[in-house]
Amino acid sequence: MGINLALNADITASSYVDPYAPGRAVNGIVSDQASRWLCAALPGWLRIDLKKDHWVGQWTVKSIGGNDGWPDNYCMTSFHLQTSLNGTNWTTVDTVTGNTNNICTRVLTNPVNARYFRIYIPGDGGLQANKSAASVMELELIETDVVVLTSLEIKDKEENAAALTPSFQSNTMSYTTKIGYDSDRITVIPVPSKTTAAITVNGQALTEGKASVDMINGSNRVEIKVTSADGYTVTYVVTVIRASSPYLTSVKFTGIRFSGFVKTTYNYNLSAGSTLATTAVTPTAEDPEAAVVITLNGVVYNSGQSIPLSNGMNPINVVVTSKTGVDSRTYVFNVNKN
Repeated sequence: MGINLALNADITASSYVDPYAPGRAVNGIVSDQASRWLCAALPGWLRIDLKKDHWVGQWTVKSIGGNDGWPDNYCMTSFHLQTSLNGTNWTTVDTVTGNTNNICTRVLTNPVNARYFRIYIPGDGGLQANKSAASVMELELIETDVVVLTSLEIKDKEENAAALTPSFQSNTMSYTTKIGYDSDRITVIPVPSKTTAAITVNGQALTEGKASVDMINGSNRVEIKVTSADGYTVTYVVTVIRASSPYLTSVKFTGIRFSGFVKTTYNYNLSAGSTLATTAVTPTAEDPEAAVVITLNGVVYNSGQSIPLSNGMNPINVVVTSKTGVDSRTYVFNVNKN
């Protein structure tokens, strides 16, 4: 276990009773009953700015109970450990309720990485002897040497790399990426900072440094857990958006014989008689909610709408765009009027 990051750190509080300022809760002194933070307005909080991101795997709240003649029931009862990357938006990572210990130490199974840490005390979370007041003699945040990923790659079914948003950083734990409809599985390739780490992807161990994960249409949650030799686990989460279908299942033309449509074939040559002035295209998408756009020479037509034909080649494009995610197919029907 590492150093106490909270010791003499930059600390502020929601309020305090003079002279029991928040700095007294991180000065390392536990032998003096005056060396404590005291707050009489709950809910309240103590906030620490570590100036840069650190991994914390253990934290301790020391109360005045049992010290220098104070009764044991002067312990803090309920409080939360919260983290923030910007000092404004807070996430609760651990919660203590009904505490009766004057020294309450918590070990996080999943260490957290943040610049800002806060002990939040709800309205009913004060001292056991006086719920309307909160007092902390010492707050400790213990740095943990965790194993992180040095790189993370997601590949679609065709082995193309899927871009992560945001770009990968070892201390960024959440990402999104998008894959096409044809990718009903992905390959996850995580590389740890220490080879002794154990890695699982959605609960399965790696095989030759990678894991294969089946995908459904829409949102897929992929959890990559990196566990160090001492048992600490860091979890990365990738939300993979698999596109819905961008295919046609059929297409019909008025006045033109057409058969043999295959959804994975994108170019067709059709013949129209010299007297055929117009045709109408009626495409059917595999996904009824997909967007379908029909164009001829840049002019957009609706399904079933008459499309004027010129002598010679008339390239009619049908573009199908997936409702969910990002994927599309363009079908070209070259109608030759001769």
